[in-house]
Amino acid sequence: MFGPFSPEEVLRHFPFFRTSPLGAVINSDGSLRPINDLSFPHGCQGIPLVNSFVDSEDFSTTWDDFNVVAKFIQELKEPVLLAIFDWEKAYRQIPTAPDQWPFLMTRTFDNQMILDTRISFGGVAGCGSFGQPANAWKQLMLKEFDVMTIFRWVDDNMFVKSTQSNVQMEDIVKRATELGVKTNKENFLELGATFRYSEVKILVGRLNHVSYVLPQLRCYLCSLYKWMMEWIDRWSYRPVPDDVNEDLHEWLYTLGNFKSTRLIANPDPTEIGWVGDASTSFGIGVLIGRKWAQFRLHSIEKLGRGLVENSEEERIARLETIAVRLGLMMLIKISAKKSKNFIVWTDNSTTESVITKRKSGDRFVNAEWKIIQKMLIEHQINLVAKRVVSAENRADALSRGIREGHRTIDQIYITVPRDLEELIIQVDH
Repeated sequence: MFGPFSPEEVLRHFPFFRTSPLGAVINSDGSLRPINDLSFPHGCQGIPLVNSFVDSEDFSTTWDDFNVVAKFIQELKEPVLLAIFDWEKAYRQIPTAPDQWPFLMTRTFDNQMILDTRISFGGVAGCGSFGQPANAWKQLMLKEFDVMTIFRWVDDNMFVKSTQSNVQMEDIVKRATELGVKTNKENFLELGATFRYSEVKILVGRLNHVSYVLPQLRCYLCSLYKWMMEWIDRWSYRPVPDDVNEDLHEWLYTLGNFKSTRLIANPDPTEIGWVGDASTSFGIGVLIGRKWAQFRLHSIEKLGRGLVENSEEERIARLETIAVRLGLMMLIKISAKKSKNFIVWTDNSTTESVITKRKSGDRFVNAEWKIIQKMLIEHQINLVAKRVVSAENRADALSRGIREGHRTIDQIYITVPRDLEELIIQVDH
């Protein structure tokens, strides 16, 4: 930025110029970032916006999202090494053309003019304007260094090289500096008893990225989002609520124990004919293709412990959740392929919702899902719920005690978990 200048000084250089107000946004670290509000005035007809003269299609660019990177990694045939490169104040490193400067003036509170000669965060074409020189920089890096590829997400870059390559990130940073590209050194957040909103926001963002590899843990983000929604004064420090603390311990335990060499789950769901059903008159039936299992309800009284409304719907929701766990045990027994996303069909709307959200208002159902989550993570598989109408539910007859049409050779026997022994027993003949 240059200035401040008086209006008379600016008119000596630009016969016409346009000013926009200076605004500010809060960065993730709590610092302020100035923006040139090129969409001002808002909602005022008759006064064209600076952004209205810019066609963002002229500044199109593409970014490499998670799916692009995951596809590349899945298709690798050899070990590779990864490194992260981050532009320092990325937009502010890219200059604008001098003939654009008359439209990029900012007026101060004392009627002085400031000239912004860099890409503006308030410009509709800012992202694409940065993307084009960043694309050129990427091509230079690919040409000059022995790397397999480079993935970009705005100012974040991931370099991929083979284990045989001798290139070092120090070489890349040195060359980038020669080209005028400054790098950013990441700061790490120290843990504390209380936190600010910005700190929690950073944590949630990072856990969101981790959830692409561990989608089973997404349900444990809900309490953090709820906590953020309740934050009135975002500059205040707040202690960790009990539900957030409980969910963060699930993250901590899982990330501390899962195998880092796990496969990235295929996002496309796989149909295997998995359907379950439950009834309080008999019990549970589960079908996976032709394979099947049948379980009799052992104690309706124990099933109803702690129910809020003591309704049939609540009992069915509990049984349907148990059916998912038993079906998962069957799937594991028949050697489910890792990194797969399997479809589970259900005719119960509550079960469909719980499979999607992985949480419920029922403590029994939540406890069951914590067990299911651990099994999913351990065996590197995931579930997607789909709805089937009751009349077409192939497991309906099994849940009512009827076995006709199912071959004995296709029956799968599993060991009923000890915590369910008082509730159900498997029917073996």
